[in-house]
Amino acid sequence: MSTIQRQSILSSIVIFAGFGFGALNLIVLQKQFLTTTQWGLTRVITEAGFLLANFSMLATNNVVAKFMPFYKRHLAPSQNDLPFVTLVIWLFGLVITLAGLLLLKPQIVQVFGHNNPLFPPYYYALVCFVACQAVFIYMEMFAWYAGKTIVANFLKEVLFRLLTTLFFLLLGWQLVSIHGFITLFGLIYLPVSAIVVWVVFKAGGYPITTRISTLTLRLKGKMISLGSFVFFTSLSNIAFIVCDTLFLASMYNLSQAGIYAVAQYFSQVLEVPMRSMQSSSVPLISEYWRQKNMSGLQSVYRKSSINLLVAGMGLGGFILVNLGNLTRYFGAEYEIMIVPLAILILARWVNLGTGLNTAIIQLGTRWRFDFLSTLTYSLLGIPLNFLLINSMGMIGAAIATLIAMVVYNSIRFVFLWKKFGLQPFTFKHLLLLAGGILLMALVWMVPQLPNLYLDGILRGGLFAALFAIFVVRAHISPEVNELFSRWKNRLLKRNG
Repeated sequence: MSTIQRQSILSSIVIFAGFGFGALNLIVLQKQFLTTTQWGLTRVITEAGFLLANFSMLATNNVVAKFMPFYKRHLAPSQNDLPFVTLVIWLFGLVITLAGLLLLKPQIVQVFGHNNPLFPPYYYALVCFVACQAVFIYMEMFAWYAGKTIVANFLKEVLFRLLTTLFFLLLGWQLVSIHGFITLFGLIYLPVSAIVVWVVFKAGGYPITTRISTLTLRLKGKMISLGSFVFFTSLSNIAFIVCDTLFLASMYNLSQAGIYAVAQYFSQVLEVPMRSMQSSSVPLISEYWRQKNMSGLQSVYRKSSINLLVAGMGLGGFILVNLGNLTRYFGAEYEIMIVPLAILILARWVNLGTGLNTAIIQLGTRWRFDFLSTLTYSLLGIPLNFLLINSMGMIGAAIATLIAMVVYNSIRFVFLWKKFGLQPFTFKHLLLLAGGILLMALVWMVPQLPNLYLDGILRGGLFAALFAIFVVRAHISPEVNELFSRWKNRLLKRNG
């Protein structure tokens, strides 16, 4: 777990830096330079692009995640044909995806363009976004196995947002028009993808051999089985994640999608630690499954659960005690996002509290269950989103997310508990939830100051201090206490 902790902390720093620039873009720059409709267009391009780029993978990135340890163990780098095999499959998927986008343009424009006249002129920005992001997603897994996890996270989380900031500044300085801004946004993954390709090749993480190895011939059945299940699993999962934004844009307008995206952004901050921990944990979890080391898996499962919930409660509480200030800052137009944001934060807590269950299941041998549980998640979530968004708008989208998240994680919890005896919960989870909610309620009752910035600093700082003291004194997480002791000792040494 120490390796995961070290990698997770470094990755979290990088990802939080990315969220910092993302906050600058979302809270300051987009509010200053874009209308909610123009901002909504960038969200539709991002969400639809993410879905289609992952479709083009045909699960090659998941196959690499699962089987690369076997190739590294049994083959010399010059004999490793996994990059070549997955490259051929991925290029086929990318061609199919881009061809579909071009052939189905009239139908797609009709769905999203009837309420949004801004969408049709920038359709090809979506096509470019898909092509460039697909390259990055494919190479990202090779970067992880080349020991470049931090670099990959930097490119995805920081450089992407830095480029967005640059595009906003160019728009603000009137060096580009809104047409130029959207065009640049469509190409934003081009430099990101070029850099990750260069990093992986320089690190020797992408050996190229066209000769098919006996290992591939022996594992091809399992790889095809895994790839087939994971392809539909991942795609249905991503479809559920992005469907709320796309439904809001098609049923209502881009402005609604843009405002809801702000609520999503604030709630997604809670999952930054999970994203960094998951990327750092993939090789270790995969190795534990190979060794059939159930105690190692239980340790990862339980520690990830409590540590992620600590982070999620802290970040979520900071946001919840400042809901009033968010409305004061963004203005009356954004007031409709407050209730959906609170519901989305609750949904994130459910997901964080169940730890790295997705990674543990996906990297194990029960691929069919992963497929069925995720398919259930999507089959419930997508139509639920459609019905509730149609009747309740943004609040319906948030409620659909919460319901689907509870069902999805409950199914996975029961499966890991019954099949493998793995379960993440202890009394500390209940103590953390009760203490965190109580502290939020106490800080919420503090009278509001006239100046929203001072009030935000006061509320956020007061909650953060009380929550940190509570977590350390209650010994909620051994890792948090160990980290606190380490920092405390360093501070005492410096002062001594």
